[in-house]
Amino acid sequence: MFSMFGQKIRSSTFFEKLLLLVGVVVGIIGFKLLNAAYAQNPGLSWQALIALFLWLLLIFLIILTDSSESIKEELAIIIKEHVTETKLLREEVKLLRADLKTHVTKRK
Repeated sequence: MFSMFGQKIRSSTFFEKLLLLVGVVVGIIGFKLLNAAYAQNPGLSWQALIALFLWLLLIFLIILTDSSESIKEELAIIIKEHVTETKLLREEVKLLRADLKTHVTKRK
């Protein structure tokens, strides 16, 4: 059961590793800056709310970038498989047409 799980995990690319590092840095620095701003002016203000929203939006953007990169890699694999399948289908159609021509000529 667990052997199937190991086969589905793929190795991460350099871009994904770099994006993870950037995401962690943005998360830590953003949290420290928001915490320092809150320590200077405790309470909920519009500036604090906007800063928190922008920080969360930046983290969400990093997550979306990673997911779009993963989708792009998976689509490249699917496209390669589609091209080979299309080539096989063309060959099969050629063989079927040749077989049909031989059957038609035999009937005459």
